[in-house]
Amino acid sequence: MDSQALYRDIGRFFAQHGLWPTPQNYALVYQVLVDGQSPAAQAVKAATSDGVRLTQREADQIMDTHGVATAAAPPRQDAASAALISATRRQVEEFTAIVEASQAQAKSYGEDLAAGARQLEESGDADQVATLIGITRAMVERTQQAEQQLDAARSEAENLRTRLAEVSEEARSDPLTHLPNRRAFEERYALLQQERIEVSLAICDVDKFKRINDTYGHGVGDRVLRSVAGLLRECCDGHMVARLGGEEFVVLFERMEPGQAAAILDEARETLAEKKFRLRENDAPIGQVTFSAGVARGSHPLGTPALQRADELLYIAKNEGRNRVCVEPA
Repeated sequence: MDSQALYRDIGRFFAQHGLWPTPQNYALVYQVLVDGQSPAAQAVKAATSDGVRLTQREADQIMDTHGVATAAAPPRQDAASAALISATRRQVEEFTAIVEASQAQAKSYGEDLAAGARQLEESGDADQVATLIGITRAMVERTQQAEQQLDAARSEAENLRTRLAEVSEEARSDPLTHLPNRRAFEERYALLQQERIEVSLAICDVDKFKRINDTYGHGVGDRVLRSVAGLLRECCDGHMVARLGGEEFVVLFERMEPGQAAAILDEARETLAEKKFRLRENDAPIGQVTFSAGVARGSHPLGTPALQRADELLYIAKNEGRNRVCVEPA
């Protein structure tokens, strides 16, 4: 297989399974396509043998289990990220220059003031009054310059804080749905665990999403994902809804029992199932869109991770016919 064909096949695999082109995913897909007999490749084939798309969670588990290593090359930044970083660095440099100029002005101001005082002490000549006036005028001008430069410094600082806040927000936000992403969810969940706050955790997965993408295209698939994201955000108001990747979402119900959380998700599931999705081009119906979910308690006597238990409950819901919520027993 030549390099161009391999590159196209890797891209096609990402598109079919809705995976992000991260270095880790590249390494996994490379093994699948180049070394089909490797344990990781066999695990991927087993997970997708019935036509089900590979989720990011499954990909992560396969990479962890079989020790898939990423390439030595660092991940590439997209053009927008590179431009933002460049602009932020430039603002830092401009801010530093302004501060240094202000410091130099203040130093010169102090030196002139001290020299003028010495002259007045050494000479009682009335002509020194004119000198005093000149020095005062110069000090006033320099004070005004320093104030202007400090105002500019404050403005640059505000701009810098805004840019850094945008970068931080983008790093924790899913660009398609504008929900928090997996990183933001993991940070919040870790904080709740640290504070020993009881939670219920749910994983929701859009049923037969690969069929939607394959039949109607990724544009329609993206619209479905945004709609599901909005519905979950609305129905689970007050609780964190995040996108794990692909067609998977996670909901973090704080201070709520799994049964209560499941009831909220059941309402969202029923609302989605009744929604009529149509193609924008010709108003043709897309068909019913549903999701399945698994809801687990945040803590467990045996220490099994909640995300793993919720994932197992999700697959029970899938195997029982989809379009249902499976909840962990009390």
